[in-house]
Amino acid sequence: MMKRCLHKLYLCLTLTASIAALNGFAQNLEKIGKKDMVTIGGGLQLNSIFYDAQGFDARRDPFAWYFNGNVAVNILDVSLPFTFSYTNNQASYTQPFNMQSVHPTYKWAKGHFGITSVNYSPFTLAGHVFAGGAIELTPKNMEFAAMYGRLKKAVAFDSSSLANESASFQRMGLAGKIGFRSEQVNLSATYFHAYDDAASLLIFPAASFLAPMENTAVSIQSNIRFLKKFQLDIDAAMSGLTRNIFSEEETTDFTGWQKWMLTTRSTTTFKQARKFAFGYADKIFSVKLQYEHVDPDYQSLGAYFFNNDLQNITIQPSIRLFKGKLNIQTNVGRQRNNLDGLQAATSFRWVGSVNAAFQTVKGFSATASYSNFTAYTNRRPITDPFWVPTPADTLDFYQLAQQGQLMIVKSFGKKTWKNSISGSLMYQQTGQQQSGVALPGTHMANANISWTIANAPQKWSISVMSNAAVTANNLVSTTQLGPGLQAQKTLGITRISLGSTYNRSLVLNELQSHLMNHRFTCAINPKLKNKKYGTPSFSVNANYVNRLAVTSATRTTSELTVMVNAGYNF
Repeated sequence: MMKRCLHKLYLCLTLTASIAALNGFAQNLEKIGKKDMVTIGGGLQLNSIFYDAQGFDARRDPFAWYFNGNVAVNILDVSLPFTFSYTNNQASYTQPFNMQSVHPTYKWAKGHFGITSVNYSPFTLAGHVFAGGAIELTPKNMEFAAMYGRLKKAVAFDSSSLANESASFQRMGLAGKIGFRSEQVNLSATYFHAYDDAASLLIFPAASFLAPMENTAVSIQSNIRFLKKFQLDIDAAMSGLTRNIFSEEETTDFTGWQKWMLTTRSTTTFKQARKFAFGYADKIFSVKLQYEHVDPDYQSLGAYFFNNDLQNITIQPSIRLFKGKLNIQTNVGRQRNNLDGLQAATSFRWVGSVNAAFQTVKGFSATASYSNFTAYTNRRPITDPFWVPTPADTLDFYQLAQQGQLMIVKSFGKKTWKNSISGSLMYQQTGQQQSGVALPGTHMANANISWTIANAPQKWSISVMSNAAVTANNLVSTTQLGPGLQAQKTLGITRISLGSTYNRSLVLNELQSHLMNHRFTCAINPKLKNKKYGTPSFSVNANYVNRLAVTSATRTTSELTVMVNAGYNF
């Protein structure tokens, strides 16, 4: 019965794709006869790099240039890109005749043909690349979607090695989705089936453990809004996976629904995944409760990776006070694994965070945040009379990471003269404990302060800043600090920026390095009277780094890099 259903779905998909192909020789048929039916765009870029180093071996050639270009001809939204690149070392050119996919659209119908991907649900078909075709039909409040194609190429087995990491059977897949959408309710159901073609590989030794697989995954999704302030989200899925289609058929240990989904065998397993969210929101208060459960070894051949064997419970309340000037958001969650109790250890994780933002009409704002991450790994005793735990056992483990951050910004001044003072502090602490013994942790702190004064009519600004960072553990402490200065000025179509910073680095209070970094930028963006002729641009970027000698045994070095860019976009 299942194979007959698959055959009918394949015939429907093939017929629909054929009809779509007749109408889908172009991307967007609605543009036929219109002004934007054919468009041409692109750009040219000429870059030159000048480099000089004193006191050490040069890192690159003293001069290099690059000339890049791209031209895209767009016909009914079918893009035909041409690109080229010339340098003083080599040249390259590409053209669009190796186009991988087309995506025709007409009103509420859309197709995807070639090497492409679609996303139907997180637990079934989730962005896996395939070679084939897919359609999407969205008339009014309905949604119909289907795909068929090759998920994996056949790769021959390498007889010189049993590793067979690259060897694989050809894998085909098909999927369908049906849904209903409105302002209050979104409902959808997804079906996905994939199978390996056992005849696509002529030789695959039994010792290689390579076997053709088969998979069916189904899911339902819903998003319901009710009573204006409540929302319920549901995503539930079941996946049946046969790891070897040559294994014996087995029916006694499976339900009728499971036998309908897949031809059940001795290597067949069925796993579930579900995610629920319930929320309430009004102008002042909102809260969201989330629950996620993914069985161990949950897998669908329609996705590349799954986080499985986990259970998450999260609550996210938030509140807005003083007419929205104060916003507080919190997040508390708990995660655990080893849901089937078969692993030697079970991990529990607690995550908590608080974010607060305060802003006034007088130009003062402040944000503060705190996060806490705690992980426990508890050992499960092994039922072996000869097993004796040792200090090297790491299955009884405790980790803690805390971080706090504060940022304050004060703006003042008149329309002509504007000032802004900002400062930030960050502190992070990590620690761990193993078998009841506390292990060394790490402490990190960072502080920044800056002051900016700007003159709006004359279009210039000056900023002064300073920063300091300290990292310490039981073995070493590192300190980095230094001031900086930056200025900007706009002259018509020209924007000029200058900046200098000094950085001093110490390890265990001993000077390791100190350097000066100077930057210069000049950008010119002229505007043509008629925009259809394109936009030219020109810029110069220079960076000079001066590393000062630390001891008499070292010497001062310098490095200069100048980049000149000329561009034209059309």
